[in-house]
Amino acid sequence: MDVDEFMEKGLLTSDEEEAPPKRTTPSKKAKGKKKQQSKGKQAEEIQKKPTVIEEDGDDDDDDDEDDFGDNGHTPLTGGGRHGDDDDDDDIDSDDDDMDGDESMDMDFEGDGLDEDDIDSDDDDMDGDESMDMDFEGDGLDEDDEDAEDGGDSKKSKPFGREVTTGMVKGWSALLQKNSLKGLRQVVDALSAAVHHAAEVKTTEKHHYFVENPQVFNSLVRCCLRNVHTVIKHHIPLDEETEAKGKQKPKKKQGPATHPKWSSIRKTVKSYIATVLLMLQHLHQATLTCAVLRQLQHLLPFISCFPRFLRLLTKRLTSLWSTGDEFVRVLAFLALRRLVIANSNATYRENCFKQMYLAFARNSAFTSIASLPTIQFMENSLAEIYSIDLPLTYQHSFVYIRQLAVHLRKAMTEKSKANIQAVYNWQFVHSLCLWCRVLADCFCSTLEPLVFPLVQVAMGTVQLLPTARYFPLRFHCLRSLIQLSKKTDLYIPVSTQLLDVLDSSSVHCRTKGSMGKPPNFSVVLKVSKSALQTRAYQDGLVDNVFELLLDHLASYSHHIAFPELVLPVLVKLKNFCKKTKVPKFQQQMQQLVSKVDETSKAITAARSLVSFSPKDAKEVAMWMASRRQDKSPILKFHHSWKEMKSRG
Repeated sequence: MDVDEFMEKGLLTSDEEEAPPKRTTPSKKAKGKKKQQSKGKQAEEIQKKPTVIEEDGDDDDDDDEDDFGDNGHTPLTGGGRHGDDDDDDDIDSDDDDMDGDESMDMDFEGDGLDEDDIDSDDDDMDGDESMDMDFEGDGLDEDDEDAEDGGDSKKSKPFGREVTTGMVKGWSALLQKNSLKGLRQVVDALSAAVHHAAEVKTTEKHHYFVENPQVFNSLVRCCLRNVHTVIKHHIPLDEETEAKGKQKPKKKQGPATHPKWSSIRKTVKSYIATVLLMLQHLHQATLTCAVLRQLQHLLPFISCFPRFLRLLTKRLTSLWSTGDEFVRVLAFLALRRLVIANSNATYRENCFKQMYLAFARNSAFTSIASLPTIQFMENSLAEIYSIDLPLTYQHSFVYIRQLAVHLRKAMTEKSKANIQAVYNWQFVHSLCLWCRVLADCFCSTLEPLVFPLVQVAMGTVQLLPTARYFPLRFHCLRSLIQLSKKTDLYIPVSTQLLDVLDSSSVHCRTKGSMGKPPNFSVVLKVSKSALQTRAYQDGLVDNVFELLLDHLASYSHHIAFPELVLPVLVKLKNFCKKTKVPKFQQQMQQLVSKVDETSKAITAARSLVSFSPKDAKEVAMWMASRRQDKSPILKFHHSWKEMKSRG
């Protein structure tokens, strides 16, 4: 469904419209007088019970600490997932006029919104079309269901005036004129409609109620399109002020400093709470994307409410780690914008923690289906950590140290449990993540962390140097090679790769039928029966060839390249003589040829220089000039990568 079709037809066609199901209340005559009296007394007690409203305060930090364990740093254990019911209570308790004490599971069905539906400001809306939504709610708990089946509880009659299509059209016209009166009315109507649809109780006295799904659909679209425009008209932000050609204030000011903020604050707060409640229970990707796009406009205003900011960060982190592809991208963009806009160290620290723990939870199990999500989260975290390097250093130090603690415990006491605490996907993905972060954000601030991280990676490889765990070795060494390339620091990974060629698994007589090698990107170890198969041998040699080529090509400009590759050449030549597989001989002889050719070129070039090795500046300038010229092994590396991508 494209933008124009949605704006003209809504989420349902007229043939698909359905009235919301009505509840049937059991006859009261079937109940005894004693039961009626007890029910009446219980109802009176519930009505008299005071409502406790949770206030904004310092308890936000305590709630955040509970999410991260005893000390706030748990790299390999994700802890419990956050329930939606708690978020509902937090959203409502932040507003003095709202209090929710029931959970709901709102199910927005239908075709949904396209990505640009809400951004198309020139399209006309038709408020007569309906939105396929279950107004009875799907998230009733067991007590509510029992009450529906056999209880005497009767659904209370909605308070206020019923919203009609004509009223929505009138509000839309007022919002286009930036009317504050129309803004207050439409926000009140939306809040009442969402709470009624979600069956969330609230102490706020709404002046409107919505019974028709058509009207609800029109009301939601009207608000998502126009409300943020009216708010920004009365509370202009710095970027809007600059875009209109007005003088930009010297100091960046938030919405709370604007003179009109006090008059519009309550309306903005109610609207944000309503949108967060909708976002919390949307299960359809297209609708979630539409709401996330509108949240981009509200982010500066959400920052004025600390609890809303915390709840939004929590929800965005969940969508970023578990949502649909487009939802994850939009959630990450919103998180990135929040981190950039909020320089508060406490907020950034909590945001970094939540995102890292979500990454650790999702990386516990790796498959072909989940690998793209894990890689996306790794790339996202590397970008988020680049925003605040001092804070990144603190997080990296803590979590790299925890990896080292697990490794040290496994090395001192090689029990099954201790080894499994290291040889698992969470540990490996965390190790690869910090290699990626230090590589992408490398600077003088993070440079002291490179050596301990390399030590942890090397120790992980050497913990159990058996043939079954060669795939895990390749994961660690591949991350170290990328770290070495980005930081221009030499990391001796060639020794660990050449050890694979000396193993018995490469030279033993193969058993079993020919087949495809295992997918090394989604395995950490192989079974004993696979060790002597030709497919596994092919996979081992192919990975060693690929990683050695990538590693040596990154140093092809270095003035000490001939000395660096001398042990590698000796090992590779011995392997070519020892192996009896023609394919392996051909691969390694080709690599030896390119390495030897590059080594001779470097030797000839440096024989012409007049400076000595102690002249660091001249050496650096010489290597920079050599980097511009593609060496034989670098040309071979590029052509091999192109051939692999095509094949």
